[in-house]
Amino acid sequence: RMLPCHGRGRGFESRPLRKIPPNKVGGNFHLIMFYVYIIQSQFDKTYYKGFSIHPILRLQQHNNKETKYTSHKIPWVLLYIEILETKTLALKREKALKKYSHQQIEQLIERRKGHFVPDGRIKKDTMIHWKCLP
Repeated sequence: RMLPCHGRGRGFESRPLRKIPPNKVGGNFHLIMFYVYIIQSQFDKTYYKGFSIHPILRLQQHNNKETKYTSHKIPWVLLYIEILETKTLALKREKALKKYSHQQIEQLIERRKGHFVPDGRIKKDTMIHWKCLP
């Protein structure tokens, strides 16, 4: 609905105000990346597959016993990470990874050797440090 100050429909009025899309902040697009990760317990060598928008913080939560399922198997190390564009894709990928056998997970990790992954360190400004897998 047009406001009376907009020329009463003579063709040069501005468009009515619209809601700002949730991913648009201050005129710039704010991209949120979604991560699927595999961590391994150094206690018993089991794998855990998960989803997060902050994988390094999530790893810290696993190691600080803030998650019930993984708290009794610390310490955990990050072995694999994928970046996906949407939450839906990330959740579907996580679900698929959860169905992988132990051997399939090891093959996936082996294929990723030489790629870069976050090294687990995080600074105050949330910069992620990357390291190359051996």
